[in-house]
Amino acid sequence: MTTSKKKRKCLLRWARKGLSLSAVNRRLKEEGFEEMSNDQWVLWGTYYVEFVKDDPYFEHELINNNRSLSWFASEANRRKTKTMLS
Repeated sequence: MTTSKKKRKCLLRWARKGLSLSAVNRRLKEEGFEEMSNDQWVLWGTYYVEFVKDDPYFEHELINNNRSLSWFASEANRRKTKTMLS
C-alpha cells in the first residue's frame, strides 16, 4: 500500500469515527504525514464519508484511485439518472 493510500484509508476510518481535526492532525503527525486544514477535514467528515457509505465501489475509488469530490458527485448523478430511466 502506498503512503497516500495509507493516509486516505486512515482519514476515512477517522472520519467515520467522528474524530476532531486536532485529534486527526495529532494522529497524522504520529504516522509521519502532513497535517490537514479544517476545510480538508470538513470534506472528509461531511462528504467523502457519505459518498462511500455502504458502497464498496466508491470506497475503493476513494482509497485506491484518489477520486475527487466532483467525480463522486458526477458518478452519483449518473447512477440516479440511470435508475430514473430504468
